[in-house]
Amino acid sequence: MATQNKNVYILSLEGNEIYSHMHREKEIDLTYKGMIPFSLELIKLKQQKEFSTFKVKTSEKNFSNDIINVKFKQSVKSGEFLIKQLTKKINDENTSENYKQKLNEFKNVLLNEKPLEKWQGLSNDKLREYLYLNGFTITDDKGIQTKYVVYKRSSSKSRTGQCLFIKESLHEEMINWSRMYLPFTENMEIDYASLLAYESLVLSSIEDTIEINPKHILIVDDVESKFDQICNVVKKDEKKKCLDSFKENVEVVNSLFDGESLLDSKYFDDGQSMKLLRNHMFKSAAFNTNIQKFLKDNCPVDTPYDEWELADMFNYPILAKDVELIITPSSLKALRFSQVFEGEHKEKQMWNYWQGLVDKEGNHFGVCKSEKKSKRGIDAEGNVLQQTSYQMLNSIPMEKEDIAQLVTFEKDYIEKLKNNDEFFIRYIIDNANDMNSNLMFADLYKWNKEIVNIRVFRDFRKSEINKYVTHVKKGKVRLSKGDYCVMLGNPMEFLYHAIGQFDVEKSKLALKDNEVYSPLFADKVVLTGFRNPHTSPSNVLKAKNTYNKDIATYFNLSDNIVCVNAVRFAIQDILSGCDYDSDSVLLFDSEHLRKISENCYGKFHVCVNKVESQKKPYMLNNLDMSNIDNQLAASQDYIGTVVNLGQLCMSRYWDLKEKDNVSKKILDSLMRKTDVMTVLSGIAIDMSKKFFEIDIEKEIKNVEEDLILRNKKVVDKKGNDKNIPAKPMFFKYVSQNKNIKNKVVAYNCPMDYLYEEMSNLPYADHHEDVEFTSLLVKRDKRKGNRKQKKKILNYVENMNTKINKAFDKFEDGKERNNAIEDVIKYYDFYMQKLEVKPDTMFSILDDMRLGKLPVKLLNVLYQTQKQAFLNAFKQG
Repeated sequence: MATQNKNVYILSLEGNEIYSHMHREKEIDLTYKGMIPFSLELIKLKQQKEFSTFKVKTSEKNFSNDIINVKFKQSVKSGEFLIKQLTKKINDENTSENYKQKLNEFKNVLLNEKPLEKWQGLSNDKLREYLYLNGFTITDDKGIQTKYVVYKRSSSKSRTGQCLFIKESLHEEMINWSRMYLPFTENMEIDYASLLAYESLVLSSIEDTIEINPKHILIVDDVESKFDQICNVVKKDEKKKCLDSFKENVEVVNSLFDGESLLDSKYFDDGQSMKLLRNHMFKSAAFNTNIQKFLKDNCPVDTPYDEWELADMFNYPILAKDVELIITPSSLKALRFSQVFEGEHKEKQMWNYWQGLVDKEGNHFGVCKSEKKSKRGIDAEGNVLQQTSYQMLNSIPMEKEDIAQLVTFEKDYIEKLKNNDEFFIRYIIDNANDMNSNLMFADLYKWNKEIVNIRVFRDFRKSEINKYVTHVKKGKVRLSKGDYCVMLGNPMEFLYHAIGQFDVEKSKLALKDNEVYSPLFADKVVLTGFRNPHTSPSNVLKAKNTYNKDIATYFNLSDNIVCVNAVRFAIQDILSGCDYDSDSVLLFDSEHLRKISENCYGKFHVCVNKVESQKKPYMLNNLDMSNIDNQLAASQDYIGTVVNLGQLCMSRYWDLKEKDNVSKKILDSLMRKTDVMTVLSGIAIDMSKKFFEIDIEKEIKNVEEDLILRNKKVVDKKGNDKNIPAKPMFFKYVSQNKNIKNKVVAYNCPMDYLYEEMSNLPYADHHEDVEFTSLLVKRDKRKGNRKQKKKILNYVENMNTKINKAFDKFEDGKERNNAIEDVIKYYDFYMQKLEVKPDTMFSILDDMRLGKLPVKLLNVLYQTQKQAFLNAFKQG
């Protein structure tokens, strides 16, 4: 069974809708757009008698009412506010009389009931607090009430402030299981932000499970490399009371094996090198290692291998022949809560407890993912293609000529999409899904190649190409000889550390300084690397691919794994605070990119975060849970703002650098602000498990109000200054501001050079205009089934209306796609029951030019009446 069909779909509701349902007798829209993915969590849920799922005849999905995803994007509006809104609508001359009457009736109710508590407003924060403390009740159309209580964060939505509520009868067992049945007590002081993050690890979507006996796991200490280096240190300026960047000699600290583990090769299929594992408060990227070969090769000469004992970090013995997985505490988050135990050696107690729990539950580890090859294709020479991001391109010093050279492949590709019919058809087939009409047009083309000349196809083609050009304008430029590679930190040092033979200060390194090793690239090639998040030139990595015989012997590496070194090399700060729990770096073997990045590497100091972490203690209760999640939700609203503000700083830096009369002081000030944004973006991302002693909104305003950023203004067509701070042209494609197109001007920066380059593409070759009806096989319209035709047209019109509503209602892409998919499946189910005769099909198609939904109509007919639809067209 496909993993998709193993998921269970749940209600995803706004908190204010729930409040209004409970207190204002408002009907609730029960839309199953949330999801509990196939996961260890779902496996456990299905073992509970109280948990139930159901199906509907129009879908293959499994649904459940037992868990509800709750969003907190909208506040509860007060009666007074609603009265004002109603009055505006009533006074609007475009409002119909019938509707005015209904609005007046509701307004009168509000005027009478306004003093009642239920018509008091609630802010988002207070609404969250209310629902976390009190739970809520949903009453279905049969009058049956179900009580829900706060449960845990959704794993995929943990950074958006959304939260799962669970049916009350399921709560006790599931929350205790999530917390490993550990002796947590209400109101105890705890690192609650971390607990909320780590208890949700079992909710992560998994592809499969594997069994690993915890008695065959060797746990060894983490190892840090500490060294001094000149860096740009971001911390609070005590005079200005805001963050700033300071050039200082500072101690850099790298955790060498952070989040990674070594798993014996017997657990891997051929060609697979990494499994991202999940278990109770356990998260680790496990790499394909010939553990037993290494141990046999390094067994003491005077000890029989079957008798050789290793010692773990707790001094427990384990036979070398039994070791199948090697981990460090950075992977086992449960150790962070060892204080729940009494007595001495608390971490040792937690290790024993965790092993026992995993064993009791069948030793099942969830496998979330493995490394993946690029899906961006290959070039004419067979080299792998991968795409950049706007942050990457805009952070390196490029002239117009550099951008023109980088987009050569994309411009050639777009020219083929415009003028090569076969090429365009292959493109839409490669990008087909259940929600678009690509396969319909592709099959029509195979049936009759004249299809490319009808207006509806030409409009479709133009739209698809425009989408692709816009995609490139967002900085998604494909370059050859590069791909994302999952980082494996100091692998040989990890193996030697496991047998007690590694000294971080003295031992010889397999890779030193900026050397890396990936089978994807030739030996001795110098690579350019980027990681997301990426903000500034200091995040650009220059790495030398260096073959290492020992690594090749003991590790089974695919092309999408790269071994890196963090001993006395600041790779983790260069790559925006990376670790090794499946973090990837985008590497390119490009001579042109290499020459450009030479102007970054070593010339911009690495940014180091020295912002103080929050000291505030939290108690284990629902009130503090709501406070933490409110903080988290607020911080996540800032991520996009911080990233784009960082790029505005970079754009202004490049723009001013082009001018002769700009002082070094001004340029340095802009780069310091870019440093602050680099660190702030990492802080905002990390706030799902850690808080800092800063006000992010205040720090953003401090940068936004800087005159250096504001002195490039928007001017009108007459050249008059409109006193509006101008953004670069490319912000039209990366900003969330709907009015941004009126606030942009051309900057001398890489992304605006890209915008200019992609805005001046040649037109497509001329296509002769062919009438749609000339391609149809003539039939007798009078013999068509008029009732059936009307039913089909109504189906398509209703379907389109609901799809448009889904676009308006759901901001989240996954929820929106789920909603649209359900709408399409619903109408397909009923359309497939119809048997459309040739005369009726002809009648529908012949009149299609009169309708408003030609593509939707064609696709529905294709999806549900495929052969009859194709037979309606002349073959040729």
